[in-house]
Amino acid sequence: MAMDQKDLGERLKKLRERRGHTQEEIAEALGIPRSSVVQLEAGKRSLDSLELIKLSRVLGFDPNDLFADEFNEVQDSVTVLFRAEPKVANDRTLRETISQWSALCRQFTFLERLVGADRSFVGPVRYEFQEPRNRWEAIQQGALVADQERGRLRLGTGPVPELPEIIEGQGVRVGSVPLDESVSGLFLTDENIGLSILVNSAHSEQRQLFSFAHEYSHLLLDRAKRGNISRLENREETIEARANSFAAAFLMPESGIREFLSGVGKGSDVPTLQEVYDEEGGAVRAQRRGAAQVTGLEFYDIAHLAFYFGVSYEAALWRLKSVQVISEDERERLAQKQDAANAFRRVLGKRFAAHRQRFNRRDGTFQHKLLSVALEAFRLGEISKTKLREIAKEIDIADDELKQLLTGIDTDSEPVKEGVRLPN
Repeated sequence: MAMDQKDLGERLKKLRERRGHTQEEIAEALGIPRSSVVQLEAGKRSLDSLELIKLSRVLGFDPNDLFADEFNEVQDSVTVLFRAEPKVANDRTLRETISQWSALCRQFTFLERLVGADRSFVGPVRYEFQEPRNRWEAIQQGALVADQERGRLRLGTGPVPELPEIIEGQGVRVGSVPLDESVSGLFLTDENIGLSILVNSAHSEQRQLFSFAHEYSHLLLDRAKRGNISRLENREETIEARANSFAAAFLMPESGIREFLSGVGKGSDVPTLQEVYDEEGGAVRAQRRGAAQVTGLEFYDIAHLAFYFGVSYEAALWRLKSVQVISEDERERLAQKQDAANAFRRVLGKRFAAHRQRFNRRDGTFQHKLLSVALEAFRLGEISKTKLREIAKEIDIADDELKQLLTGIDTDSEPVKEGVRLPN
């Protein structure tokens, strides 16, 4: 059925209203007077091809859908998200960013079809859980799914710095753009463009990695919503708590944490004795190694661990507390060493950037372990500051950098020597 200008104008008006734009905003985007937009929506003005392209980017729609016989302005995920999130309609920058992201995904899909690389949009596996009734249940679900998904993807227990690429490998569009500080990311699921994740590029690298895992959880568990925006103010909601739990467990599996800490001298195996009695009154004894007990963690251990898994110092502290490696008192004590931990991390990032890819393996590198153990030996009084400087110099750590690291070390505390050993 042929479409006249009046029908086209009505469709454009509905799209504009559903997206929360004013006529003035559309006029500004097209570079025309508001009166021209009024005429366009009234069917008294034509729309040229360049204006159509600009408008599709601003409003985030497929131009082909606009001219289809069956037109429904509320069927796509962007419209659903905007209706579910009233705050988006009042945030012009966020509204336009999401619309442009959707338009870009549509363009990507169109180009894939042109080159014969169309994807089926099957997407990652979907985990069927009822929405958690409380935060405790949310945390348990998130951790469980994280463990199952790591196993399904065969990721082992090590870090996943390439997480965006892993998610893309599941058929998901992945991107990052600057967003408002309060927004960490969002996900969309659309029958025409498939699944997509967008995170806030204005955040730190570590926070972005966490956001990718967080939004991936939403895709796995909350796909029926068709879209969701993750904001700091919503973190108490059960599905947000579940996504945070998933991200923490997915990025830092408990077994990987304990393996790492044991590898840097902060874990020791505890022997477990089992005895089996026979009918003659004798006994057969068997001994095995139990779970490693972590001892004497300091800020540099946590910063080292956070660097290894690609997460923030704060995230590492909370994760260690959640798996009962440290207590709340220890978390608070170590949290006060944030400045020294940041200095340590900067040293790792600057001095060992060339080894980062190799370092991200589970065994790490000798230089990283040497720096951590040297600081530990100094804290325990086993080596002098002069010796520490010598070691630092050998691995290219400047005196001013070492001074920053030393500000967080309590040398007058009771020595804790258990579990400390040289790197392998």
